[in-house]
Amino acid sequence: MKMIPLYDAKCSLCQETKKWFEKLDWLNKVQWTSLQEYENPGGEKQFKSADLRKEMHLLLPSGRVLKGFYAVRKLMIHFPLTFLPGMILYFPFMDRIGVPAYRWTAKNRYRFLRKNCKDGSCSI
Repeated sequence: MKMIPLYDAKCSLCQETKKWFEKLDWLNKVQWTSLQEYENPGGEKQFKSADLRKEMHLLLPSGRVLKGFYAVRKLMIHFPLTFLPGMILYFPFMDRIGVPAYRWTAKNRYRFLRKNCKDGSCSI
């Protein structure tokens, strides 16, 4: 079973992140799923819509869920080109820098991507 990152298909930052990670996934370990597909009315909802739009959620084959910085860090160690930088993110106390950096970027994505975000979905 593959890891499943949930991304917002309406957010240009999320789309770019997905595009770059797909290029790095040489071993085909990831199955990207959009929030819009995941939130399909017939499906079981495990997360609140607002939470899904605040940070990436990564569903692991074990059933565990990683969010935000921890999700990105986990993805990075599964790709050959980002394995070493990903391992650095596992050093002690790296999450004290990584978590706030991830949250700040996610919170301010509209400021950076205003030109690419036509329907305002990045403003959450």
